[in-house]
This record gives sequence, structure tokens and C-alpha cells, in this order.
Amino acid sequence: MSVVVLLAPGRPWVAWWVDDPADRRLEIDVCLPPEATEAGWRYVDLELDPVLHMRDSRVEIEDWDEYEQACRDGWMSPDEAKIAQVTAEDRAGALRRRDEPWQERGWQMLSQQV
Repeated sequence: MSVVVLLAPGRPWVAWWVDDPADRRLEIDVCLPPEATEAGWRYVDLELDPVLHMRDSRVEIEDWDEYEQACRDGWMSPDEAKIAQVTAEDRAGALRRRDEPWQERGWQMLSQQV
């Protein structure tokens, strides 16, 4: 399936427009800010994923169980855990409001690729 990814240095999230015929969606990977490398980009996933399901406009934050395990097992520092939770809630709110121009831009870019 086709996807478009939007990321930027310094921002603790990455947007994925996923053209899945069974569940077209806009996913947000909450993460440590992405870093450019010689091979492309990399980022550390902080587990929580706000998702807008286009079929029914439902927004949910996925992977709470993975987040809780990462916190419990020490894979994520308390500061990273706080960033993850605050960012996930903020981005879920933005997905519900649909008030940011970048949200539509990804779908436009995806339609040009197909």
C-alpha cells in the first residue's frame, strides 16, 4: 500500500498517511525528534500512536500497552514518557479538530503518487 511520511528535525512526532483500502488513516508516531543520517532519517519511537481513521473519523491513541511496558521495563526515561503522553494527547486533539493545513497536504501528496 502507498504511504506518505512527514517528519521534521526538532519535532517529537512523525505523520504517516496510509492508503490502506481496509482502513485509510493518518497515523502519528510519537517519538524523539528525528535526526538526519547519511542513509536518510531515524527516530526513536515512544510507542504512543494517535490515529485518525478516515472511514468513520474516529481518533484513538493506540499502543498504551506497549507504552506502559516500556515505562515499566525502563526502556523509556520518565522525561521521555512525559513527552510521549503530552505529545500523543496534543496530536490526537489536532486530528480531531482537523484544523492544521498539513493534515490535508499529505492526502494530496499521496494521491499524486498513486
